[in-house]
Amino acid sequence: MTNKPWRVVAIAVAGTGVAAALATSSSGADRQARSTAVPPRPPRRLTGGRMHARPGAVRRGTAVARGDVFPTRVFAGARVGFALANVGAAQYPVRSLDGGRTWHIDGPQVHIDAADGAEGVGYAGVTGPRTFFAYGSSVVDVTTDGGRTWWEAYLGELVVAVVPGAGHKLIAYVQQQLASNHIRPVTTWQYVSGDGGRQWVYSPALGGR
Repeated sequence: MTNKPWRVVAIAVAGTGVAAALATSSSGADRQARSTAVPPRPPRRLTGGRMHARPGAVRRGTAVARGDVFPTRVFAGARVGFALANVGAAQYPVRSLDGGRTWHIDGPQVHIDAADGAEGVGYAGVTGPRTFFAYGSSVVDVTTDGGRTWWEAYLGELVVAVVPGAGHKLIAYVQQQLASNHIRPVTTWQYVSGDGGRQWVYSPALGGR
């Protein structure tokens, strides 16, 4: 997650004049940093690539122990569910067709511990019985055919949320750090995909309209 900057100053002073001067100087520096922060220009369009199983992948359809499934489990109706799971030293998308009693691998690895490091994917969502998505760090992974094909897009520094939009769209909110000499403020970009995660288009309109 993005670390928030903290400034801690401990001073022992004999009079209040020094403390007031320091406070004025600090607040002035912060104001100057905020005023000189350069907002980056968001890329207009970002393209995802098709995901493929990497060496050592467990076959799609393999059963997964319920204890290995992440706590966040989302359902499209009473029976079809989607989640992520730890299998060996990797994380996979998994699907349930019986209301969560059993789970099976439903795609390639979304993260391999040794290869991907901190670039983790830990959140899951669903918009229908065949459209699932997972996101975390800078990536969003989407399937629209129940797990047969997956698409992955790198959207920026930190994908903080992905939500369903109107007309089967997906909306992703991405935080970017602003360039500054003193502090690291952030700005949030909104990207919209209408084709199941293959293309993401920057949109300043509320709700991606």
